[in-house]
Amino acid sequence: MAAVEVQVQSPATAGTNGWDTAPTVDIANPDMTREARQARSAWRREHLAEWRRELQALYHFDPGFIYDPAHEYDQESTTDPDYGAEGVHFLEYDEDGVVSPLEKRARKVQERSAGTSADTLAHTNLEPDYEVEIRFRPETVERVNQATRASHPVKKGVRPDMLIRTAMSGSERERFMPKGVLRLDLGAPVPPLVLEVVSEGSAHRDLNYKMHLYAAAGISEYLIYDLGGKRRSRSPRELLMYRLEGGAYRQAPIAAEYWSEVFGTHVRFQPDARENDEEFRGVPEEERSPPRFQWWDPDTERWRDRETDAEVEREEERKRHARALQETRVAGEASVAVAMMHRLLSGELAVGYLDRVEAAWRQHGPPADVVDRILAVQKTPDEWRSLLLPGDLEDGGAPGPPSEPREPKPPLDI
Repeated sequence: MAAVEVQVQSPATAGTNGWDTAPTVDIANPDMTREARQARSAWRREHLAEWRRELQALYHFDPGFIYDPAHEYDQESTTDPDYGAEGVHFLEYDEDGVVSPLEKRARKVQERSAGTSADTLAHTNLEPDYEVEIRFRPETVERVNQATRASHPVKKGVRPDMLIRTAMSGSERERFMPKGVLRLDLGAPVPPLVLEVVSEGSAHRDLNYKMHLYAAAGISEYLIYDLGGKRRSRSPRELLMYRLEGGAYRQAPIAAEYWSEVFGTHVRFQPDARENDEEFRGVPEEERSPPRFQWWDPDTERWRDRETDAEVEREEERKRHARALQETRVAGEASVAVAMMHRLLSGELAVGYLDRVEAAWRQHGPPADVVDRILAVQKTPDEWRSLLLPGDLEDGGAPGPPSEPREPKPPLDI
């Protein structure tokens, strides 16, 4: 990737690091490098007053938000995942330190997780939300900020990737979720579960500061999903679960699936089944289909999510269609065979015997060599049962009394 030259303004009176204004770059430019980002971050830390004036010029400036010098904030974009200003898009750093739009797979994971959660919790008083800001009680934030001494604490709240909250009526939403913000500081019920999909820029914060914050707020289950290489170089793709015990999170042993008290079943992330196919082996990780968040359904005895449910339904529909075609084919063959049997054997066998064979053929289909068998019965009528009801079609019971002969049927064109 070609590096972009950082444009530096050099006034007569230089600042501590040689700049009076920050090195200028377009943070939405996909070629913004790690070096450019670090240079801007260093300038901001040494020129906090000047940087503060730049922030105040933003239409979405929030005097109550604690801005982080390590992140970028402009009129349309930010690299700070906790900055919830309306109309500001989130950008993240990739493994090379380049600023890029939020990874499509990460956003898809958020959407799929919310969909799976909604289905799992359909008959409860819980429901999912994603990218919803949570405002915490001031005493909770203050306690966590003092305990962690984080370089980028919060003053109001954070924006988790997905959360499970108590379902609310219209009046409760007005009271506890004004403007779509979940206000724990106004008495909203504490979410029982939060999910974070870690990125290069958020891994440390998700695994440290936010973990203390969610625990202090009383969130009972905390899920962290690494798409691969996000927590550290070549970190495996896996789901981590933390359960609240005694006011702190205890990590569950790493496993392919976890029991969740909130969902009331096991949950897991499952990679796309096609990933091991030859055609996908050369596809870059970030371009592959995102994993599926699944729950175990004891009623159907399978792992479920909306995509998998749709695939199962398509397969069931294919099977139903195949069965219908098979039944149509068998019915057609049976009709032809029955007509032939009545045409050729009406003078050889009693009507009761013919009706019995007809019923069996219409239910199970005629023998594959039905023509040869009918012709054989013409020569040896006494063997009709073994010839016309072979194998499992023959119930071995004694035939009922023959009925009176019926009027001969018209000839059949075969």
